[in-house]
Amino acid sequence: MRGRDSDDKGWESPGSARDIGLTRLGDSLERFVAHLGGPPISILAQLEARWPDIVGPALSVGTRPVELIDGVLRVSCDDPAWASQIGWMEAQIKTRFKDVFGQDLVQRVQAQAGPRR
Repeated sequence: MRGRDSDDKGWESPGSARDIGLTRLGDSLERFVAHLGGPPISILAQLEARWPDIVGPALSVGTRPVELIDGVLRVSCDDPAWASQIGWMEAQIKTRFKDVFGQDLVQRVQAQAGPRR
């Protein structure tokens, strides 16, 4: 049967997204990331951009956040010296993260030296 909701091949749309149980992509991603132990998508989307606010401009040049899962913030560092500095600043990084994002999501900071990806 062809109607106003059918295409040229006669396929009829089953109804609205709500009728067939579809959800917004953002909602699905939010649930998926939470299931993996990650923070809200809005924080993930802003973390790299706000990294200089968290560690300072000098340290942000040689480091970058790569993962935040189950309260562990993993940081990639260009040099072992930067990794040591991140380790020494763990308490400050946790505090600054909470100040910037308004949420206490980082319980531990883990730095590893290696090339940027």
